[in-house]
Amino acid sequence: MTNKQAAFRGALALQAAGLFLMFASQGPLWCASGYTLVNLGVLVSGWLLPAPLRPLRTPVLGLAVAGCVLQLTAVTWVPLTGEITNVKYLIPAGLALVFAGACTVAAGIARRHRLPEARLLPPVLALLIISILYLYATGAAAPARVMLALALVVQLSLTVRNYHIPYTAATE
Repeated sequence: MTNKQAAFRGALALQAAGLFLMFASQGPLWCASGYTLVNLGVLVSGWLLPAPLRPLRTPVLGLAVAGCVLQLTAVTWVPLTGEITNVKYLIPAGLALVFAGACTVAAGIARRHRLPEARLLPPVLALLIISILYLYATGAAAPARVMLALALVVQLSLTVRNYHIPYTAATE
């Protein structure tokens, strides 16, 4: 196993670990740790895409970096300016961009290897984005928990299935 292969597969596992922390979180610290792991996983997997998927590198990294910038803006806006108005929607907007980058990676894997989990991940993450926005707007956590559980199961399945695909076959 090469370093790139291990790092790419590890990045998918980081995304799953981040989704797990978001699902199991009991407070904002654990949830923020989950956001960070998902962000890092999408950035690393976008950077280390296999050779046939390299044209997807620019959109994945662009979406992930823009999402990280929005989340950092939300975290630093309140201490710097003291105003809270509409800042709470920057975190879900940043997550939406990062999840769009994860959907792009999954769509590339689905197209290349025809994995059913990779085809399921984009609509599940889209529904997760909607449920997180609903959580931020109304405070109802049940839909977000259900969608986080579903996204976690699909991401774990994709990660395990990706470990069984030879990385060298992806570069031919």
